[in-house]
Amino acid sequence: MANNDATTQAAALARRQISGPAVGLLVTGIVGGLFALITMVGTGLGSLVELGSRWLEDLPEWYEEMYQGAFAFGGALVELLVAAFIIYAALKMKDLQQWGMAVAASILAMLPCVSPCCIIGLPIGIWCLVVLMRPEVKDSFI
Repeated sequence: MANNDATTQAAALARRQISGPAVGLLVTGIVGGLFALITMVGTGLGSLVELGSRWLEDLPEWYEEMYQGAFAFGGALVELLVAAFIIYAALKMKDLQQWGMAVAASILAMLPCVSPCCIIGLPIGIWCLVVLMRPEVKDSFI
């Protein structure tokens, strides 16, 4: 019974240590997802307006605009998927589940072009990794 109390106390300590970084990672994922959605909507609407006004005038430019818009939309879709993964991993991290997934999401949050890297993702990702690498926190994950 004393061993069970020690395990419970260790898990409670790990939860307190992981709470801040997990919330930070969650915010990073939400901000990244919002940026991606804004990019997707803006690219889609901008491409439609541009193409609608130009497609009869100059066919080669129309194709160029279409490919640029599709590329930007595809990039934003990848960013949205990464943001969804980061959000999911942050929720698991807060519950002390899926340690490897939490580490992967922390690394993804730091990468440029897939998260709001330099502003939020880099410091939050580093903070998460520092806390996740603590032995008492790592041992508390399921």
